[in-house]
Amino acid sequence: MHAKERGSAASVLALAVAALALATTAGADDGILKRGRDIAAARCARCHAIAKDDERPHAIVIPFREMHTRFPIDMLVEARDSGIISGHDEMPMFELSATDMHALLAYIDSLAPHKRGYTR
Repeated sequence: MHAKERGSAASVLALAVAALALATTAGADDGILKRGRDIAAARCARCHAIAKDDERPHAIVIPFREMHTRFPIDMLVEARDSGIISGHDEMPMFELSATDMHALLAYIDSLAPHKRGYTR
């Protein structure tokens, strides 16, 4: 194999590896977001609008799609890390594993129009 052919083969291999890595990451992200949506549906939808266009059951409760306007995702992460798990007096107390909290926060972040790509 000539040097030019080796370089071309290496480029094709590198491109294939990068494409596989992106596909794997996208699949993992989809799984995390689905888990976050499932948690939101089970734990939060009674009061919050949890999708991009659904109605909120309670007018005073902020929809998840607007959460980023009042609570930057970093603030929610800090609240999680500090052990704060309730946003207001009427919100029921609940605990989530670190994995489930990550999924829920990633899902909430995914609803923002300009996603910052929550990764913690």
